[in-house]
Amino acid sequence: MLHKLNSLQYSNLIDHANAHDCGSVYPLSVAEGIQEGDIFTDSLQDYEKVLFWAHSGFAYLSGNIDEHFLEDIYELMLDRMKSNTKRFLLMTRDKYVQEFFESKEDVIEEKRYLFKYSDTKRYMESSLPDGYELKEIDNRLLEKISGKIVPSLFWNNLNDFSIKGKGYCIICNNDIASWSFSAAVSTKEIDIGIETKPEYKQQGLGMIVANKMIQYTTQQAKEPVWACHYTNTASEKMAEKLGFIKVSECSVIKSKY
Repeated sequence: MLHKLNSLQYSNLIDHANAHDCGSVYPLSVAEGIQEGDIFTDSLQDYEKVLFWAHSGFAYLSGNIDEHFLEDIYELMLDRMKSNTKRFLLMTRDKYVQEFFESKEDVIEEKRYLFKYSDTKRYMESSLPDGYELKEIDNRLLEKISGKIVPSLFWNNLNDFSIKGKGYCIICNNDIASWSFSAAVSTKEIDIGIETKPEYKQQGLGMIVANKMIQYTTQQAKEPVWACHYTNTASEKMAEKLGFIKVSECSVIKSKY
């Protein structure tokens, strides 16, 4: 049985979050109380097995995971009672966990590439096309951003993002063409989210706003984080141009339905 912890207990799980091999920024953002999320354990007395479930739906395991704990997570993933509308995407590199879910017919496994930032390969900042303007995302602009990769997917509310997050966008004729923002924030890292509207692509706008977020992140003495779905070749190429190096990949396990 999974036991959901009180948020006052989250700080006890920082070491567990920090040790994750699929990237620590999301579990740390929850454990450190920066972003909303849930933490489950197999016991309220100890934290031998831990599940971090961020507001974005990204989920991470830590500890000595066994079959009983995975069965409970499987039930949570399927959410047969539809008690939680939040998506569930389990990130793992653990072979035991992967093999457990491979036996489940209603679960699929995909891949996610993980990158590390390198100062040795810098992106040379380019100029904006005529008629375009780079702006910091404020509350007014935040409410106008719409797409698939947006702050509301990763942050519980706009106020939380305004206080703890950061973002930049490029505007053309009062239309927000491209944006980049802190999808996850910990005391040591910032995961960068980015999107450009289809009609504004192939102009280098995404590179400009993403580079602005990298500059902000390094100014905060934090490490920029980049990850993408293995089929997202555009994101992979952009990451490499910005100075990221692909270092590993992890499985993404989720329900088919």
